[in-house]
Amino acid sequence: MLWCLYGLLLVLCVSPLACLVTSPCPEGCCCPHPGLLVLCESLGLRSLPVSVPLNTSVLSVARNQLCNVDHLLRPFSSLQELSLSHNQLAHFPRGLPPSLETLQLQKNRITYITTGALRQLGNLTRLDLEDNRIRAIQPGALLGLGRLQVLTLKGNRLTSLPLNLPASLTHLDLSANCISALDLPSLNALVNLQVLKINSNCLRSVPESAFDGLPSLHSVELANNLWVCECDILYLYRWLLNGRLKMATDLVCAEPTHLAHHMLLTLSVMAICPRVLKPNEKVSHLSFTTKPE
Repeated sequence: MLWCLYGLLLVLCVSPLACLVTSPCPEGCCCPHPGLLVLCESLGLRSLPVSVPLNTSVLSVARNQLCNVDHLLRPFSSLQELSLSHNQLAHFPRGLPPSLETLQLQKNRITYITTGALRQLGNLTRLDLEDNRIRAIQPGALLGLGRLQVLTLKGNRLTSLPLNLPASLTHLDLSANCISALDLPSLNALVNLQVLKINSNCLRSVPESAFDGLPSLHSVELANNLWVCECDILYLYRWLLNGRLKMATDLVCAEPTHLAHHMLLTLSVMAICPRVLKPNEKVSHLSFTTKPE
């Protein structure tokens, strides 16, 4: 019996793979459910812990000093949730396991998203890229994420709506960027979208029929933009009055000068677009069923 026990210990010591799979919680980490949940947060790590069990399902190495984890996590074939938030990653990690369903990358230094970076991540349902430095997303870079439902791009440096987003999206957060216009073809392709957050951007107006092609949409956040309260904003004005969407109604005009700082819904149609009531001029998209009190 003792000899068998000695032999087992010898195998575990000799085989590196066996050590990885069966080792206890990595030093300094917290493992509430050993082999399933491993938390290695706020440890000042510059590299991944070497003794994380390969059968781990949930791994968090948030709030460390990781700069590059390319291909280091590929062997973790059971990994479903991964947090690399609050690190120093300069690009989207390459070679992540295809099993991932949730990926948290907020508070890093990522500047660009390329097509190849996400090619193997078809099982992702949630992707959080909040508070990075993303200026551009290559067209179609996210299109292969056919199960993605929640995408957070809040607090980056985007100037336009990313092209070719997956139609599976239900929640899209683009707040606190520099987006100045909504691309209708890209927006209308999101037929399952329920929640859109695009507050704190540089929008001046919303194009005609912007939300008409989104049958599932029920909540839009649009506050803190650069709204120009003139005729082009009447489409948005109508949507707000009809109450067809759950929207922030405290939209404040930035222009023209005489309407600056006024709340949009406190204004009359005549104040916004005087030509509407002039004879021989028609604005086809006006069909107000409700009047502001």
